[in-house]
Amino acid sequence: MIREPRPQDFDFHCHSTASDGSLTPAELVARAAACGVRRLALTDHDTLAGLPQARHSARDAGVELVTGIEWSVQWQGRELHLLGLGMDAGCQALGELEAEQQQARRLRAHRIGSRLDRATGLGDSYERAAELAGTNAPGRPWFARVLVGAGHARDMNHAFTRFLRQGQCAFVRTPWVELERAARVVREAGGVPVLAHPVRYGLTRRKLRQLLAALCEAGGGGLEVAMPGLNANQQGLLDECLRDFPLCASGGSDFHSPEQKWLELGRLPDFPQGADTVLERLERAA
Repeated sequence: MIREPRPQDFDFHCHSTASDGSLTPAELVARAAACGVRRLALTDHDTLAGLPQARHSARDAGVELVTGIEWSVQWQGRELHLLGLGMDAGCQALGELEAEQQQARRLRAHRIGSRLDRATGLGDSYERAAELAGTNAPGRPWFARVLVGAGHARDMNHAFTRFLRQGQCAFVRTPWVELERAARVVREAGGVPVLAHPVRYGLTRRKLRQLLAALCEAGGGGLEVAMPGLNANQQGLLDECLRDFPLCASGGSDFHSPEQKWLELGRLPDFPQGADTVLERLERAA
């Protein structure tokens, strides 16, 4: 039986304008509080830049803010995402890795802009995306917005399928940090590394288990199992992985924007019965 999403008092995966979300950190915290979320992790892509504003707003809103990030990582030539939850934001190794990842993002953004300029004739794709994002390292969604605004794509999805996805003219491979190093840095910072949205990578059951074995060898962590949109087979596979590997269960909406009408902060399935959860791990660490 599928565990249907329902309002929860936690959400450990969401994004703000510090990366590719459409709400500021303060607006995101306010929305989470209005949805009944009392424990929130802001997990922007490869940056902690939104945390100061989010912390200030969380104090006023009565929300416990968990320090979070979503690392872009590579494992066996694949790009994956690894959450870091409950870290000490002042950890030196964490800051060094954040700086490396941001540099990789800046270089990627310039290359995407150059490719889009050649493909569309815009001439200033990078500058437009950077201005929209308010950063010199804009991610692909900001380029998608540029393409939509300039009439080169019908909508965000069309922009990705025509220009930005793997195999298209503006897709750029990036030398992201290795999974094992990112996991070690999160643990060095006192946090829990969590594999994000594991069913989105197109992995076979065997390959997913190999990936989780590699995560465990790097010091263990968690697996995101409470997320919207899982079918019965996916849910069963993730439950099996939780039973077979020493990983805790985590959950989050991966909320980016109110335009995602099918998502809401804190609207998640229950954790599997009897599972060790990231909530308990973070409480023990505290």
